[in-house]
Amino acid sequence: MPLSMSLHSVSWRIHCSAVDDLEIIESAMSQLSPVKTEITREKSKSYHGAPQIILALRINNKKLAKQSLQSLGKAVLNQIVTNGLESQIDDDKIFHVRLSLSSLVNGDFLLAEGSEWKSAVKGRYKIEAYPGQKPSEILLDLISKFE
Repeated sequence: MPLSMSLHSVSWRIHCSAVDDLEIIESAMSQLSPVKTEITREKSKSYHGAPQIILALRINNKKLAKQSLQSLGKAVLNQIVTNGLESQIDDDKIFHVRLSLSSLVNGDFLLAEGSEWKSAVKGRYKIEAYPGQKPSEILLDLISKFE
Protein backbone atom coordinates (compact mmCIF):
# COMPACT_ATOMS: atom_id res chain seq x y z
CA MET A 1 0.00 0.00 0.00
CA PRO A 2 1.54 3.37 -0.98
CA LEU A 3 2.28 5.85 1.75
CA SER A 4 0.14 8.78 0.66
CA MET A 5 -1.19 9.48 4.12
CA SER A 6 -0.86 12.74 5.91
CA LEU A 7 -1.74 14.42 9.17
CA HIS A 8 -5.27 14.78 10.49
CA SER A 9 -4.64 17.77 12.73
CA VAL A 10 -2.20 19.56 15.01
CA SER A 11 -2.56 21.26 18.36
CA TRP A 12 -0.06 23.47 20.14
CA ARG A 13 -0.15 24.33 23.86
CA ILE A 14 1.86 26.58 26.12
CA HIS A 15 1.47 26.72 29.89
CA CYS A 16 2.02 30.32 31.01
CA SER A 17 2.47 31.70 34.49
CA ALA A 18 0.89 34.86 35.86
CA VAL A 19 4.07 36.83 35.08
CA ASP A 20 4.34 35.83 31.40
CA ASP A 21 3.47 38.38 28.70
CA LEU A 22 0.58 36.57 27.00
CA GLU A 23 0.41 38.94 24.02
CA ILE A 24 4.06 38.31 23.10
CA ILE A 25 3.62 34.55 23.53
CA GLU A 26 0.39 34.53 21.48
CA SER A 27 2.11 36.49 18.72
CA ALA A 28 4.98 33.99 18.70
CA MET A 29 2.54 31.10 18.78
CA SER A 30 0.73 32.41 15.70
CA GLN A 31 3.87 31.53 13.68
CA LEU A 32 2.94 27.86 14.13
CA SER A 33 -0.11 28.21 11.88
CA PRO A 34 0.09 28.95 8.14
CA VAL A 35 -3.14 30.97 8.42
CA LYS A 36 -4.63 33.22 11.09
CA THR A 37 -5.94 30.83 13.74
CA GLU A 38 -7.68 31.58 17.01
CA ILE A 39 -5.55 31.04 20.09
CA THR A 40 -7.65 30.13 23.10
CA ARG A 41 -6.88 30.99 26.73
CA GLU A 42 -7.83 28.63 29.52
CA LYS A 43 -7.35 29.53 33.18
CA SER A 44 -5.96 26.70 35.23
CA LYS A 45 -3.77 25.87 38.20
CA SER A 46 -0.30 24.40 38.02
CA TYR A 47 0.60 21.12 39.67
CA HIS A 48 1.57 23.08 42.80
CA GLY A 49 -1.57 25.25 42.74
CA ALA A 50 -0.23 28.47 41.22
CA PRO A 51 -2.56 30.14 38.72
CA GLN A 52 -1.63 29.64 35.09
CA ILE A 53 -3.05 30.24 31.63
CA ILE A 54 -2.93 27.56 28.95
CA LEU A 55 -2.68 29.00 25.45
CA ALA A 56 -3.86 26.62 22.75
CA LEU A 57 -3.92 26.70 18.97
CA ARG A 58 -5.66 23.94 17.03
CA ILE A 59 -5.64 23.19 13.29
CA ASN A 60 -8.14 20.56 12.11
CA ASN A 61 -7.40 20.94 8.39
CA LYS A 62 -5.09 18.25 6.93
CA LYS A 63 -3.37 20.57 4.45
CA LEU A 64 -2.75 23.26 7.08
CA ALA A 65 -1.52 20.69 9.62
CA LYS A 66 1.01 19.50 7.03
CA GLN A 67 2.06 23.10 6.32
CA SER A 68 2.48 23.69 10.06
CA LEU A 69 4.88 20.74 10.26
CA GLN A 70 6.77 21.91 7.18
CA SER A 71 7.09 25.43 8.64
CA LEU A 72 9.26 24.06 11.46
CA GLY A 73 12.06 24.07 8.89
CA LYS A 74 14.62 21.61 7.63
CA ALA A 75 16.98 21.90 10.60
CA VAL A 76 14.28 21.07 13.17
CA LEU A 77 12.78 18.27 11.05
CA ASN A 78 16.22 16.74 10.46
CA GLN A 79 16.92 16.89 14.20
CA ILE A 80 13.57 15.22 14.90
CA VAL A 81 14.44 12.40 12.47
CA THR A 82 17.95 12.08 13.94
CA ASN A 83 16.50 11.89 17.48
CA GLY A 84 14.34 8.95 16.34
CA LEU A 85 10.75 9.39 15.22
CA GLU A 86 9.45 6.21 16.84
CA SER A 87 10.17 7.45 20.37
CA GLN A 88 8.14 10.60 19.70
CA ILE A 89 4.99 8.83 18.47
CA ASP A 90 2.56 7.37 21.01
CA ASP A 91 0.11 4.46 20.69
CA ASP A 92 -2.65 6.84 19.54
CA LYS A 93 -0.56 7.81 16.47
CA ILE A 94 0.20 11.24 17.94
CA PHE A 95 3.59 12.69 17.09
CA HIS A 96 4.84 14.84 19.97
CA VAL A 97 7.26 17.72 19.52
CA ARG A 98 8.46 20.35 21.98
CA LEU A 99 9.82 23.67 20.81
CA SER A 100 11.85 26.17 22.79
CA LEU A 101 9.54 28.98 23.93
CA SER A 102 12.37 31.53 24.20
CA SER A 103 13.48 30.76 20.64
CA LEU A 104 9.90 30.92 19.35
CA VAL A 105 9.44 34.37 20.89
CA ASN A 106 12.59 35.41 18.97
CA GLY A 107 11.06 34.08 15.73
CA ASP A 108 13.11 30.87 15.58
CA PHE A 109 12.00 27.25 15.63
CA LEU A 110 14.33 25.14 17.80
CA LEU A 111 13.62 21.94 19.70
CA ALA A 112 13.41 22.35 23.47
CA GLU A 113 16.32 20.78 25.27
CA GLY A 114 17.50 20.54 28.86
CA SER A 115 15.87 23.04 31.21
CA GLU A 116 13.54 24.32 28.45
CA TRP A 117 11.79 20.94 28.23
CA LYS A 118 9.24 21.71 30.98
CA SER A 119 8.24 25.18 29.74
CA ALA A 120 8.25 24.21 26.07
CA VAL A 121 5.68 24.82 23.37
CA LYS A 122 4.05 21.39 23.08
CA GLY A 123 2.90 20.21 19.67
CA ARG A 124 0.72 17.16 18.96
CA TYR A 125 0.36 16.05 15.35
CA LYS A 126 -2.29 13.37 14.69
CA ILE A 127 -0.87 11.06 12.03
CA GLU A 128 -3.25 9.63 9.43
CA ALA A 129 -2.36 5.93 9.60
CA TYR A 130 -4.44 2.83 9.17
CA PRO A 131 -3.99 -0.80 10.29
CA GLY A 132 -0.84 -2.30 8.85
CA GLN A 133 0.86 1.07 8.45
CA LYS A 134 3.65 2.35 10.67
CA PRO A 135 3.02 5.96 11.76
CA SER A 136 6.79 6.60 11.86
CA GLU A 137 7.14 5.56 8.20
CA ILE A 138 4.24 7.80 7.19
CA LEU A 139 5.79 10.75 9.03
CA LEU A 140 9.25 10.08 7.59
CA ASP A 141 7.79 9.87 4.08
CA LEU A 142 5.95 13.15 4.64
CA ILE A 143 9.06 14.93 5.96
CA SER A 144 11.15 13.62 3.03
CA LYS A 145 8.70 15.31 0.61
CA PHE A 146 9.33 18.73 2.19
CA GLU A 147 12.68 19.12 0.36
